[in-house]
Amino acid sequence: MIGRGPRRTAAPEGLRAAGFPVAPAGNVRWPPHALRRQDRGPPASGCPTAGDAGKDDTTMVYRWLAPLLLLCLGLPGRADEIVVGQSLPLSGPLGEAGRNVKDGIDAYLARVQREGLLGRHKLVWRALDDGYSVERHTQNIRQLVVQDKVDALGLSAGTSHIDAAYPTMREAGTPLIGAMTGASALHGAQRALIYHLRASYADEVRQLVAQAVSVRQRRVFAVWQDDGLGRDAFAALEIALRGAGIELVGQQGVALAQMDGAALAASVRAARPDALFALCVTPCGVKLLSGLAAESGVARPTPYMLSIVNGEVLAKSVGPAARGTVISQVMPNPRLATSPLVQRYQQDMRSHMGRDEFSYFSLEGYVVAMVTVEAARMALAASPRRSMQDAMKLMLRREIEGIPVSSGDDPGVRPHPVTLSMIGNGGRLIH
Repeated sequence: MIGRGPRRTAAPEGLRAAGFPVAPAGNVRWPPHALRRQDRGPPASGCPTAGDAGKDDTTMVYRWLAPLLLLCLGLPGRADEIVVGQSLPLSGPLGEAGRNVKDGIDAYLARVQREGLLGRHKLVWRALDDGYSVERHTQNIRQLVVQDKVDALGLSAGTSHIDAAYPTMREAGTPLIGAMTGASALHGAQRALIYHLRASYADEVRQLVAQAVSVRQRRVFAVWQDDGLGRDAFAALEIALRGAGIELVGQQGVALAQMDGAALAASVRAARPDALFALCVTPCGVKLLSGLAAESGVARPTPYMLSIVNGEVLAKSVGPAARGTVISQVMPNPRLATSPLVQRYQQDMRSHMGRDEFSYFSLEGYVVAMVTVEAARMALAASPRRSMQDAMKLMLRREIEGIPVSSGDDPGVRPHPVTLSMIGNGGRLIH
């Protein structure tokens, strides 16, 4: 709050130039346009004018004056910045993947800052940890959208998480740029505010089943996470197996917190499959492979897993038992610098991390930041400024470094790619 100014004080030249009243010489309080208590509020024009001079100045009310000074002098504010909010698991069962994502985002934002890619404009990125909890994720999104009024949301993880938070996004018209899930429920026209940079689980499952067919595997056991992720992927698997003529010899839904890896492994062995589809997150895969490894000398089915699984963490956690696991991937190989995108990613990750530490998850974060910055540039360049939702609609007609953008009501310019990797000797991913 600006208090009553001293007597005989001249107005600053900046205020004079902006059209504010100027204090004349003599015993005149500054500013001369006081408000009576019953008249609280700014003048109709929004800025103080010379016509306000001479009003009764017995009660000075200035609470609104400070922000108006900034507005009328054209000082920088929210009009020159884009604020992006994000809720992702930085702790909990997907904590390492979430931290990798954030490293990739930070690496690209450091490039934006270093090279001035947004000119005089500013992009603010606010990340909140949800611990892979649906309740915390929903609370975070409400805080970011309703209280902080962010312009857009960045990459979130979890089918059930995003689905639960979507009503808040829809009410405010706030877009989500990137979803670390491929569930079909989030690809429909009723979820048009979600912009996808990765393939659907159905696309991933079809590629995995095609691989099983190519090596003549005919008996499949499926373990699926009993939530939006697992149910969606399992439904896609049943369709793909029927189309390929492969028998589903067993299946079991699991709750991650109560999962008994040893008991589940016993059920798998009893069904004698030659392929095991684990449609769940990394900790589920770790428990399952650890349970299978506990009994030596028994033939083990080939494990197949989705891109949501962190292959490096899986290999580190279960050791040689992870070898041969096939994982679908929805981003380019982060270790193969054969494209300008991956070359810049590696360069920026080295600069940000101080070491060669590359992963599919940090590359996905890097790509999300890259797309978000491009949308921000398009929004800020327009006059009047576009919303981030309008900017993202324009992005549907483009590819960003070979990465297509799609939404629930627009498939984009081409399908999202899916490739396969396999955990080899020493825990290295082979492509």
